[in-house]
Amino acid sequence: MKRGISTAGLVAFLLVDLVLVYLALRPPAVGTSPATPRGVVTSAPVATVGAPAPGPDGTGSPTTPRTAPTGSTVGQQSPRPVRVLLAALDLEVAWRATVGTCAAGGATLAISIDGGATWDEVEAPSATISRIQPLDRDRGFVVGGVEGCGQDQFTTRDGGQAWAGPTALVGGWARRLDRPTEVTTPQSPTAEPCEGDTVIDLSRTSAEQAEALCSDGGVRVTDDGGVSWRDSGRATGALALSNRLEDGVLATYVARVGVEGCEGVQVARVTQGADPAEVACVPSVRATGGDVAISVAGDAGWLVVDDRTWVSGAALTVWEEA
Repeated sequence: MKRGISTAGLVAFLLVDLVLVYLALRPPAVGTSPATPRGVVTSAPVATVGAPAPGPDGTGSPTTPRTAPTGSTVGQQSPRPVRVLLAALDLEVAWRATVGTCAAGGATLAISIDGGATWDEVEAPSATISRIQPLDRDRGFVVGGVEGCGQDQFTTRDGGQAWAGPTALVGGWARRLDRPTEVTTPQSPTAEPCEGDTVIDLSRTSAEQAEALCSDGGVRVTDDGGVSWRDSGRATGALALSNRLEDGVLATYVARVGVEGCEGVQVARVTQGADPAEVACVPSVRATGGDVAISVAGDAGWLVVDDRTWVSGAALTVWEEA
């Protein structure tokens, strides 16, 4: 009798054990995923955060960008047009502006003459600003609208203390804040370099040559004043664009985030037909699309992320916070 009970108990134990093994080995139900142990990172650290930025009229994102192509970036955010403008003259002098909104204005302008260590705010000549350009230590111009998102030109000869204008913008370059897919060029007031996609940033080298950074990461170039555009490379995750001539050849640089191996903002060179080549990585920078700007001049590079500034020499390989 005792032997029979022992045998029955053993059979029951084996049945329970089989049930437990089955439950442990069966695949998870659809819609669920295995728990991640604490302390294990399931993806690379992400340096970009933030909700979508308002459009130029103060409402939501101006356009819905196309899905960005796959690449070597992680944790990407939705592209958005730059809200901070940066234009460097040399290692010491640069202008920085916020664009404002078509509905409420609010553009700001600041000038640094000490390599970014300090920024002196000057009264912006317009409610919105779509382009800034220092010409020397005292002279420069701004493109913007007195009301709304007009495109007039204002000039200064005393470092922004007084402004002349507005005058009509003729033969110049600027993004259209009220029409995010369009830019004003010397040859067209309504050019669409990104073929209907949002223009994230615009940078020119002459009256004939400029490049546009598109919301899908593509870079487009024109050599005829904006009449026609062609592909100039691709940089997924790029938030801002700048270019310059190096030995007479166009050199294109972007500031981008979410790049594997760079926990911060990567400065990369863009070339048609090749992956972006890292020039430098500015680590531990919390960057949000729209609030990043880059400007490369003949012997200098400047990078702005929110209210922080970095400056580099001509090679752009070493960046120091101002």
